[in-house]
Amino acid sequence: MAQAGGAASIITQVSQGGPAPINTNTFHTSPDEHINIDLRGTRFTLSRDELLTLPEFVLLSLFPNGLLPEGHMNSFHEPDVYPVDVSAAPRLISSFHPQDIAALQNVLQNHDVYLSDSIYLSQYDPTSLQYMLEFFRSVAQTIPTSPTEDSPSPFSGDQAPVPIEPMQGNARDMLQDRAGIIVLREDLDFYVIPPRRDISHPEMVQVKRAAGRALLKQGGIFSGLRKSEEPGTTEQHLIEMLTAGGFNHDDTWGHRAGEPNKAVICSIALARLRTDVRGDANSNAVGMAQKLLLFWRKPARRCWWEGVDLENVEGIDGTLKVWIRRVWTLEMSVIGLR
Repeated sequence: MAQAGGAASIITQVSQGGPAPINTNTFHTSPDEHINIDLRGTRFTLSRDELLTLPEFVLLSLFPNGLLPEGHMNSFHEPDVYPVDVSAAPRLISSFHPQDIAALQNVLQNHDVYLSDSIYLSQYDPTSLQYMLEFFRSVAQTIPTSPTEDSPSPFSGDQAPVPIEPMQGNARDMLQDRAGIIVLREDLDFYVIPPRRDISHPEMVQVKRAAGRALLKQGGIFSGLRKSEEPGTTEQHLIEMLTAGGFNHDDTWGHRAGEPNKAVICSIALARLRTDVRGDANSNAVGMAQKLLLFWRKPARRCWWEGVDLENVEGIDGTLKVWIRRVWTLEMSVIGLR
């Protein structure tokens, strides 16, 4: 990992009043500028465009401290350029305050702000990000280079996935030469009821870890929602919408892992949005696609609580009582080709 050192970057030395703008014509960065991110010691180098295709909750997790020093994210204006010393070693960005998604997107979309000299630190799961990047890149390979082309386009050179601005029209027309991706995330917090009153703290820690391993094995996306089989419930409607839009009833999470030193399991599942563009204009898939596009750049969350009796927990005879809180985040991403 590159260490901070050498001449200090000017990006860390600007005054609270905000840096003076300089001539943008003499300091304009390439649209292909890459940004360095360190996730738990794993380095990623991604372009601005690829970052902007990612869901909003992922961007906020990748840059929990913003992209510019404290006091500058909200004072940033379109003509402003923030000078940096590109000869200095990469600066580790880890001590700024969180910023909202609009501020992040504003900076990423403006190529007059040079960001490549910094390394942005985050505790986001690197395996989760890798799964997401591979899925997005795979989908990008299948997007026609024009609405009339049926053959997949190679993912190379200028044909990289890029974010798409909101468009008017129905899902069928909008996704002819682009792709919608359903992004579903689950944050599962679990609270273990002590199996006996006299259990020691070290023993309880081991029980919690064993409960986490047992929960990790429950990889079905909809397994936690199927206890509500009554028609018309919110859970049932959500399952119907997601399975019509791109998921299958028996799908499992694409990535599922526990958070370090926490009783939390984070899961991600991705599916390409079904549009059935060659089918009936009134087909259920097209209708559901239209509904799911409402979550484009407007992520929605829902929370469930349930008490479960876990079976086959290591070191436990019988069942283990656990309270679970599931928080689902549903968001749409729409990508095209440059």
